[in-house]
Amino acid sequence: MNGVLFQATLTSSLLAIFLFGIAGVHYFEVVAMAKASVETKMQLVRRGDLFFVVSLLLGTAEPALILFTLGLTYVGMIAAVLWTLYAVFLIRQGRKLRVG
Repeated sequence: MNGVLFQATLTSSLLAIFLFGIAGVHYFEVVAMAKASVETKMQLVRRGDLFFVVSLLLGTAEPALILFTLGLTYVGMIAAVLWTLYAVFLIRQGRKLRVG
């Protein structure tokens, strides 16, 4: 087992979990802050969206990292290609939503 990849996998898992939590706090603030301005709420939503997307990307990278850590290079490459396609799709969808 590759020690560096193992640590990267654990770090990615840890970051994904905490970023999901931080995104949730930002979304909760938007709902709970009745007297906040629209600008403040929009800023919190944007920040929550950013943390959510980063945590999604980290979380979905897990299978590839685990497979590489276990030495399953070919299957890891397939997972990495699928993750890359997912990341491109997610970024394109995000741009469409921001424009629309």
